[in-house]
Amino acid sequence: MAYNSNYNPNPKAAAKVLPIIHLALLIGQVLFCLVVYNITTQKGFSLDGSADPFVYVSLAFTLGGFTAGNLLFKKQLQKITPESTLSQKIASYQTACIIRAALLEGPSLFSIVAYMLSGNLFFLTVSCAIILYFLFIRPTKNKIVNDLSLNYDEKAELEG
Repeated sequence: MAYNSNYNPNPKAAAKVLPIIHLALLIGQVLFCLVVYNITTQKGFSLDGSADPFVYVSLAFTLGGFTAGNLLFKKQLQKITPESTLSQKIASYQTACIIRAALLEGPSLFSIVAYMLSGNLFFLTVSCAIILYFLFIRPTKNKIVNDLSLNYDEKAELEG
């Protein structure tokens, strides 16, 4: 799929859509976690990686997703030039947020499936930690303004 560099969203609308996208990704994880928890009969907590190799895989996947998501988020923000229009800045910010969210959601869903297969509550703990971090990175107008270092005029245009 080719990246459409001509995509220029209405800044005010894009600032409203991004939290909705984030909320949808969050709700998907939470609902999946709740359903899997309720349908899994065998429950226990173990950190024994020799008995369950998914422990190591889950931790590696989580660490990799967290690291890659944050690095790519920052790298995408560094590509934004001060000369860019607000619409271009918002489009790049949306891309950065979605990439970071996807790289966190993958390990969360993997951990939930690992819990479903093993009944080991460690995996739900990992998923819940990711979900809590997901809540922390929720895009708000203030975060958009700070992350993009918007000037007064851009901030006024964003807020409408």
